[in-house]
Amino acid sequence: MTADLSAPDTDLMVVSIHPRHVATILSGEKTVELRRTRPHVAAGQPIAIYSTSPESALVAVGSVDRVQVSTPSALRTPSLLLDARVSEREYDAYFTGTDRAVAVHLRDVAPLQNRVTLSHLRSRRRYTPPQTWHFFDAAGLRALLGDHAAHDELVAWI
Repeated sequence: MTADLSAPDTDLMVVSIHPRHVATILSGEKTVELRRTRPHVAAGQPIAIYSTSPESALVAVGSVDRVQVSTPSALRTPSLLLDARVSEREYDAYFTGTDRAVAVHLRDVAPLQNRVTLSHLRSRRRYTPPQTWHFFDAAGLRALLGDHAAHDELVAWI
């Protein structure tokens, strides 16, 4: 079972995102997720979105379109800020103190028909949502989700 910080590009990356950003991702307005460290992902990699508290659930699935890595000043363009749905002030505050900025471009994001709550995840095994991301292969997803209705939805992306 895989549940670590790097994985083959066929594994599902579970990424934690604040609910206000999840809402704009699901509406199609936000297509870029910003990070201070680069996940080991490739174009086409499946991604599941975990909406942090107060929602605390796996809520969507999609894939990585591409990943950009640069300095914060070089990556900071009007179009990137628009696609990430952040203000200049938010962007600058987030990347203060680092010399690396990562933009994970998302595509084909859709809400899960059956959200997976944190209580369900914890009922299956000792699970702590990622501060950044986790990777799961098919066996890892089965161990995490059991017979939850979202299992087949998520495995279809692997």
